[in-house]
Amino acid sequence: MIRTGQTTTEFQFGRAAWIVVYTFFAMLIQIHLVSQLPYQALRIDLLLPLMFAAAVGWSPLGGLIWAAFWGFLADNFSGQFWGLHVGSYAVAVCLVHMASERFDCYNPFYQMGLAGLCAMGQSVALGLFLSFVPMDLYSLTETWIGLCIRTVLSMTTAPFLIYPILSPRSPF
Repeated sequence: MIRTGQTTTEFQFGRAAWIVVYTFFAMLIQIHLVSQLPYQALRIDLLLPLMFAAAVGWSPLGGLIWAAFWGFLADNFSGQFWGLHVGSYAVAVCLVHMASERFDCYNPFYQMGLAGLCAMGQSVALGLFLSFVPMDLYSLTETWIGLCIRTVLSMTTAPFLIYPILSPRSPF
């Protein structure tokens, strides 16, 4: 819906600026708050659900460029397992573009399911990477349980992170 007195270019620029600012603040929260949490299971990826919103609003190429940019920044600040965020964000954008033709992108249950699927893939990749680090069976089991909790938390918080961008009441 385009508001009266507003051209399409202004509308799209305003919406893109809103997504950039929102993602930037989510990245700051990810870097300064979430990464400092004492339990590994609580350190969810706040940017993964935001790739969903970018994929819905933009073309596939624009969404992939967006995913690569923010994924590179997230990988840069995480300091471990280079390519995890770029790959998982790119997969999320591609999944949303493929599934958006068949499902309602604004349904919170769909958002939870797709974000949970992407978070599960990210957790499996991270778990397989950590499986090659020398540790005892108890620590390995604890790592996988933490990654499962992280996936469930990512899935349940996804609609709350996506809503400000995809909401019909969004400022843009």
